[in-house]
Amino acid sequence: MRILVANEPRSYREAFTRVFQTLRPHVESIAVDPNALDREALRLRPDLVVCRRVTPTVETVARCWLELRVEGEMLVSAGKPRMSSGGGEVDLAYLLSFIDRSEEASGRRS
Repeated sequence: MRILVANEPRSYREAFTRVFQTLRPHVESIAVDPNALDREALRLRPDLVVCRRVTPTVETVARCWLELRVEGEMLVSAGKPRMSSGGGEVDLAYLLSFIDRSEEASGRRS
Protein backbone atom coordinates (compact mmCIF):
# COMPACT_ATOMS: atom_id res chain seq x y z
CA MET A 1 0.00 0.00 0.00
CA ARG A 2 1.25 3.47 -0.89
CA ILE A 3 0.29 6.58 1.11
CA LEU A 4 0.90 10.08 -0.19
CA VAL A 5 1.01 12.65 2.64
CA ALA A 6 0.55 16.26 1.48
CA ASN A 7 -1.02 18.13 4.37
CA GLU A 8 0.09 21.28 6.19
CA PRO A 9 2.01 22.21 8.18
CA ARG A 10 5.18 20.61 6.87
CA SER A 11 6.18 19.35 10.32
CA TYR A 12 2.92 17.36 10.52
CA ARG A 13 3.33 15.67 7.15
CA GLU A 14 6.94 14.75 7.93
CA ALA A 15 5.95 13.40 11.36
CA PHE A 16 3.03 11.41 9.90
CA THR A 17 5.29 9.90 7.26
CA ARG A 18 7.88 8.82 9.84
CA VAL A 19 5.25 7.39 12.18
CA PHE A 20 3.52 5.49 9.38
CA GLN A 21 6.87 4.05 8.25
CA THR A 22 7.75 3.04 11.81
CA LEU A 23 4.39 1.59 12.89
CA ARG A 24 3.32 0.19 9.51
CA PRO A 25 6.67 -0.73 7.90
CA HIS A 26 4.99 -2.67 5.08
CA VAL A 27 3.32 0.58 3.94
CA GLU A 28 5.14 2.99 1.65
CA SER A 29 4.59 6.51 3.00
CA ILE A 30 5.75 9.51 0.96
CA ALA A 31 5.63 13.17 2.03
CA VAL A 32 5.14 15.78 -0.69
CA ASP A 33 4.55 19.51 -0.74
CA PRO A 34 0.82 20.25 -1.10
CA ASN A 35 1.58 22.36 -4.19
CA ALA A 36 2.88 19.19 -5.87
CA LEU A 37 -0.05 17.00 -4.79
CA ASP A 38 -1.73 16.58 -8.17
CA ARG A 39 1.51 15.97 -10.05
CA GLU A 40 2.75 13.43 -7.49
CA ALA A 41 -0.64 11.71 -7.25
CA LEU A 42 -0.62 11.19 -11.01
CA ARG A 43 2.97 9.94 -10.94
CA LEU A 44 2.76 7.69 -7.86
CA ARG A 45 -0.87 6.46 -8.05
CA PRO A 46 -1.25 6.16 -4.24
CA ASP A 47 -3.81 3.98 -2.53
CA LEU A 48 -4.40 6.61 0.15
CA VAL A 49 -3.86 10.38 0.15
CA VAL A 50 -3.69 12.44 3.33
CA CYS A 51 -4.13 16.14 2.49
CA ARG A 52 -5.79 19.38 3.54
CA ARG A 53 -8.13 19.57 0.56
CA VAL A 54 -8.95 16.79 -1.89
CA THR A 55 -8.59 17.77 -5.54
CA PRO A 56 -10.36 16.27 -8.55
CA THR A 57 -7.06 14.60 -9.48
CA VAL A 58 -6.85 12.90 -6.09
CA GLU A 59 -10.46 11.76 -6.40
CA THR A 60 -9.60 10.21 -9.76
CA VAL A 61 -6.33 8.43 -8.99
CA ALA A 62 -6.46 7.47 -5.29
CA ARG A 63 -8.52 4.62 -3.87
CA CYS A 64 -9.35 6.70 -0.81
CA TRP A 65 -8.29 9.86 0.94
CA LEU A 66 -8.39 11.60 4.25
CA GLU A 67 -8.66 15.35 4.53
CA LEU A 68 -6.86 16.59 7.63
CA ARG A 69 -6.51 20.15 8.80
CA VAL A 70 -5.57 22.04 11.89
CA GLU A 71 -8.41 24.04 13.40
CA GLY A 72 -7.45 25.87 16.55
CA GLU A 73 -5.27 23.37 18.34
CA MET A 74 -7.05 20.26 17.06
CA LEU A 75 -6.32 18.10 14.06
CA VAL A 76 -9.66 17.30 12.46
CA SER A 77 -10.79 15.07 9.63
CA ALA A 78 -13.14 16.60 7.11
CA GLY A 79 -14.01 13.75 4.79
CA LYS A 80 -13.16 10.25 3.71
CA PRO A 81 -14.86 8.30 0.93
CA ARG A 82 -15.59 4.59 1.05
CA MET A 83 -15.16 4.65 4.83
CA SER A 84 -17.53 5.52 7.65
CA SER A 85 -17.84 9.28 7.85
CA GLY A 86 -16.86 11.01 11.04
CA GLY A 87 -15.33 14.42 11.18
CA GLY A 88 -13.92 15.50 14.47
CA GLU A 89 -10.71 15.40 16.41
CA VAL A 90 -8.09 12.99 15.10
CA ASP A 91 -5.34 11.20 16.99
CA LEU A 92 -2.64 8.71 16.03
CA ALA A 93 -4.83 5.70 16.78
CA TYR A 94 -7.47 7.07 14.39
CA LEU A 95 -4.90 7.57 11.61
CA LEU A 96 -3.49 4.07 12.01
CA SER A 97 -6.99 2.59 12.08
CA PHE A 98 -7.84 4.47 8.89
CA ILE A 99 -4.74 3.03 7.20
CA ASP A 100 -5.65 -0.47 8.35
CA ARG A 101 -9.25 -0.16 7.15
CA SER A 102 -8.07 1.28 3.84
CA GLU A 103 -5.78 -1.70 3.35
CA GLU A 104 -8.57 -4.14 4.16
CA ALA A 105 -10.97 -2.39 1.79
CA SER A 106 -8.44 -2.54 -1.03
CA GLY A 107 -7.46 -6.14 -0.32
CA ARG A 108 -3.84 -5.13 0.22
CA ARG A 109 -3.47 -6.06 3.89
CA SER A 110 -0.07 -7.67 4.54
